[in-house]
Amino acid sequence: MKILQLIDSLHSGGAERMCVNISNVLHESGHDVTLCASREGGPLEKFITPGVRYCLLKKKSPVDLAAFRSLIRIIRDNEISVVHAHSSSLFWAVAAKIFLRSLKIIWHDHLGIKIYDRKKIYFYKLISSKIDGIISVNQELVEWSRQNMKVPSERIVMINNFPLLNIVSKQSDPKVFTIVCLANLRPQKDHPTLIRAVAELNEMNLPKRLKVILAGSADNQEYSDMIRTLIKELKLEDIIEMHGSVEDTASLLASADCGVLTSVSEGLPVALLEYGMAALPVVVTDVGQCAEVVGNGRYGKVVPPHNFGEVANALQWIIENQFMAKEIGEKFREHVNMEYGPDKFMKEYAVLLNRLSTE
Repeated sequence: MKILQLIDSLHSGGAERMCVNISNVLHESGHDVTLCASREGGPLEKFITPGVRYCLLKKKSPVDLAAFRSLIRIIRDNEISVVHAHSSSLFWAVAAKIFLRSLKIIWHDHLGIKIYDRKKIYFYKLISSKIDGIISVNQELVEWSRQNMKVPSERIVMINNFPLLNIVSKQSDPKVFTIVCLANLRPQKDHPTLIRAVAELNEMNLPKRLKVILAGSADNQEYSDMIRTLIKELKLEDIIEMHGSVEDTASLLASADCGVLTSVSEGLPVALLEYGMAALPVVVTDVGQCAEVVGNGRYGKVVPPHNFGEVANALQWIIENQFMAKEIGEKFREHVNMEYGPDKFMKEYAVLLNRLSTE
């Protein structure tokens, strides 16, 4: 089958990493795959498998007609039968179907924002009759689509995200406890809760020196400035480093002792799965699919959102019980490999493709 994966950019976000991951495993499974970034490329370009056709539209606005014509031409020239649109790329995919009526549209709903606060909800409903299938990354998003979208319920499915991470040997400093937060700098990720938890930890008599790495792109300047100000106010400049977008995720996680996500809302974060692949003990907030990913506490610490005291307590336990924490991290890796691997994704994806092709 000839499938086009459509994404806004190839910066280092969760939806973007999944777009590349899916393109690669589809190609390896024998599909003819085109990956199209509508607005701009990014560091994830280098992870696209040879054999996956890559196109960049350089869209300058939502109504860039020249870029849209390029998309239509790519679909026609490559005889694409399915457009798999990630997040907001849905709107251009649906527009393409107006001109190419035989096209099948799959919407991959990664959106971690609180779904009942979504803007343009009526616009989603309006265009939903043009959507042939929906993949959601957690059950809450499935239920939202079944209630709000004009797509048959059997074609609205939850399929877990999966990581593709090269395993790198541990490189951590035995005298330093390194915490990594792999999350783009935007309010949904709630970095202030982590920063305040680190401030509490810094007042404790810990066996190791603390180091915290915030790794993620800083597209929201106001939020990024607020984070920097908070770090300065709490006198944590010597502890917390802001690395920006990271291309070599495997090496970053190999240097860490713990992975943290303090989000206030999520879908199914790829970063959490990558923590698992790196066998890191983790602390995550109970949002989206996070608690389920860590076995509701069997493979990591689950804390309420907005609660820096609970985050600090969970991190303190990991720091002071590193042998047990390491064992939990190893079990987490086994769990991720078994439940969130690419083979399981492809099996469930094939079922959806078959439903679309037999209509």
